[in-house]
Amino acid sequence: MTTPIDTPLPLPAPIEEIVPARPAPSERLISGIDLLDYGAGGLLSHKIYLVRGGGGVGKTLLGLQYLTRGLELQEPGVLITDQKPANVIAQAHSIGFAIDESVRRGQLAILNPSNRYFQLVESPADVMAIVDELLDYVKTIGGRRLVIDPVYTLINTTYSAHFALSITQSLLNALEDLPVTTLLIAGDEQAPELNPILRQLEQNAFGVIDLSHDASTGGRLMRLSKLRYASNDSLSAHYRILNGRGLINYRGEGEQVVDVTKPWEESERTTRTVLLLGATPQTIRRVREALGDDYQLQAESDLRVGVERAKHDKPDLILITPSRSVSAVAAILDLARDAESSIAFLSPAANRNADKVLYLRAGADDFITEPFNPKELHARVDALVRRRGRRLNLRDQGIASLTPEEIASLMNARENRPQPKGPVIQTHGDQISFVPEFEERLQRNVETASKLGQPFALYWIKADQEDITLNRAIARLCRQEDIVCRNKNGEFIAILTGTDQNGVKGFETRLHEKLGNRFETIRHGYSVHIP
Repeated sequence: MTTPIDTPLPLPAPIEEIVPARPAPSERLISGIDLLDYGAGGLLSHKIYLVRGGGGVGKTLLGLQYLTRGLELQEPGVLITDQKPANVIAQAHSIGFAIDESVRRGQLAILNPSNRYFQLVESPADVMAIVDELLDYVKTIGGRRLVIDPVYTLINTTYSAHFALSITQSLLNALEDLPVTTLLIAGDEQAPELNPILRQLEQNAFGVIDLSHDASTGGRLMRLSKLRYASNDSLSAHYRILNGRGLINYRGEGEQVVDVTKPWEESERTTRTVLLLGATPQTIRRVREALGDDYQLQAESDLRVGVERAKHDKPDLILITPSRSVSAVAAILDLARDAESSIAFLSPAANRNADKVLYLRAGADDFITEPFNPKELHARVDALVRRRGRRLNLRDQGIASLTPEEIASLMNARENRPQPKGPVIQTHGDQISFVPEFEERLQRNVETASKLGQPFALYWIKADQEDITLNRAIARLCRQEDIVCRNKNGEFIAILTGTDQNGVKGFETRLHEKLGNRFETIRHGYSVHIP
């Protein structure tokens, strides 16, 4: 038998949250929510965010809006819900999100767990199997976004509180390894047994989005109460729900507002103008054909000249084809600071997601990808013109937060593609360490185990190569109350709760029985914590 390598165990005391360095712009994802995109610069890819709030605040609509925005950006998604797919599609239609065609084409998967789900998911191994199946869906459709609404759809609370916490932690660990950006939807539950789970979700989430009613205005308030990669000071705004647009943040303190579930009832201007900047003759022709006689389309091929023209003419909408010229980018940012018009960018699909997020942070109201559907372009122009003057009061903050490095990154023409995650265990002779990102996750797991007031062991295994069968075999040895931190690519890391030195010996005996001689060839180690 190989000699176990000593394993450093993070302190079980309350963990001071680790705040990573400001992420590179290429890691950002457009959410479709003004406060997140303008105020926080978008979502970080491959992270988990929690959306919480009471009844009637639009939590489900926010999840649908996030997925719909992804479809507009050619980013397929998966929705796990306790509602039937037909009901979800009907609810989306009621607010103007036509997702049925995307479902039919396989760009959006709506998964409804069976009635026997909780009978099938009774251990960490079952959680791993369910998430592996979810990964198959993600790979099949090329998914980039995931929404679980409500998150309790996948959390079994029928057993002990200890089991509910451990299974929740194992689920969160598995979801963090998926190549998607995840929104978990949770209500402000009154059930006492769900309160510890909600606190655990908050602790593990990369960001928390709070939705609530505002009695003073009759409207609703959105607040980013937690954000690991940016300051969340003053990141709050009121919002209303608009047909075809979903949750829309607006500016104005004390303004009495109501939802608008039908198109705006307002007198039309005699002439509605759209100024198209920096476009080719072919693009100008296609936009003119799409808008028809409903708009007066004006065009200016020189971006710098067009910016000055936009300041003078103040059109209803400014459509800009992004340029990678430093002077042109500077001119666009200058325009975005003071423009009364709505601003949208029109760009080829090959442009990186990072570019889209940066332009939105710089004050854009939308980003339209070419080639575009003429009817969709017309509908989005209609919405942008209606929205003129109602944008969130965060443009200046968003522009001020852009760094020279981020602006310079707009000169980089390479497409951003998510990179697969590598191993998290690093061994150096008799020493072991974990990669920094996983170390932060592990500390959250240790804090969860420490709250149970029992001894526990941190046990890890690392094979020389990826081995799916090995990972599946090891996972089946875990008990209901154990927390699996990672079980992928030949690596296994788990917290064995209620386990002392004798318990570790029993676990290794089961490993021998399950793996046979294979156990002699793999590296492993553990450390035990006694409260």
